[in-house]
Amino acid sequence: QRADESLNDDKDGAGAIFRWQGNWELLGRGTSDTGRLQWRLEYRTDIGGQSPSQLGSAIGTAALDSGFAYSPKFDLDFSVLNWTQGLANGRAGVVAGRLDFAAYLDAFVFQTFSRAFLNRALLVNPTLGVTGVGALGIVAKGLVTDNVWIGGGIYDANAASGEFDLDTIREGEFLSNVEVGWFPSFARRATDRVQFTFWNKDSRDQAGVPSGSGWVVSASWQVTDTLLPFLRFGHSDGGAGVPAEDAVALGLEAKMPRDSALAFGFGWAKPSEKTFGPGLRDEYVVEVSYRLQLFRNLSLMPDIQLLIDPADNPDDDRVWVVGLRAIFTI
Repeated sequence: QRADESLNDDKDGAGAIFRWQGNWELLGRGTSDTGRLQWRLEYRTDIGGQSPSQLGSAIGTAALDSGFAYSPKFDLDFSVLNWTQGLANGRAGVVAGRLDFAAYLDAFVFQTFSRAFLNRALLVNPTLGVTGVGALGIVAKGLVTDNVWIGGGIYDANAASGEFDLDTIREGEFLSNVEVGWFPSFARRATDRVQFTFWNKDSRDQAGVPSGSGWVVSASWQVTDTLLPFLRFGHSDGGAGVPAEDAVALGLEAKMPRDSALAFGFGWAKPSEKTFGPGLRDEYVVEVSYRLQLFRNLSLMPDIQLLIDPADNPDDDRVWVVGLRAIFTI
């Protein structure tokens, strides 16, 4: 990524994420209630001294990190190592072990850096309390009707991404959530859904971070074979180290020929006073990307962001960030 303005005069950010992942189905093969071991070995690093997430800080953003997923503080780690068990003929399930919270907490079709967006506003709701990738935890979800599901989870609140440290759970401080959602049919559950999540995170005494709670709503709907719009919003009390007290994001993905996609997103956030202090202005972002599927295992995504009123940079009302993401799979 490259920005046209920066507080530290370093306007470039680059990073890489390496993953080896899979699962081993051990129980119930050929049924809907399989039991399997899941794993993901992962490493994230900067390239050239400043990662995209650090570039976001250099720009002066508080809640709307322009390169959220690309952190330099992620050593080689089994960030996913858990047991996943299907129940009730595929209508419910439970997973326990080391978890990637983003796969379960307000899980959403665009909540991945490998799809359409790079800015946090459009990836993970900035009002949502989170923990480290690889936190010890347990999650359970299940259908109560053919269209409505409920679920909940609890995670180690002190887990740190890229650190295989299981002792932090002994501090007895947790992130927990409950959720309820609706989809029109099980076959369309990935894209056509509305969900509400309430979360609470204990105070982290050693880290000096107060407790916090809040709620988020996420909705998407495949309106045609090619158009997938979405809307997300949330509110928090500003505690638990969350970036924002209030946030809204909306956008649209349009499928293009050759499995490519054009995406547009808009986000707004009110930075948390408990996290960043009082007096910060609201932040806005507009992001446009085009994912080019060049080959089966290689895609390129040019991306452009307009960051408006970065909260920690009062001298710049608008900052442009252009980037290029490449994904290679084997």
